[in-house]
Amino acid sequence: MFKRATYGFASALSLFAVAVVSTASFLFIYQDETPAELLKSAE
Repeated sequence: MFKRATYGFASALSLFAVAVVSTASFLFIYQDETPAELLKSAE
């Protein structure tokens, strides 16, 4: 019983990790261009 519960928890955790990484990758790839004001170095 404990082994099956542990396996289920690990599967759910891996599914959550895949969802987070996929969303973050999508947002990173399709983000807008960075405004020029943010690219200037602080002087």
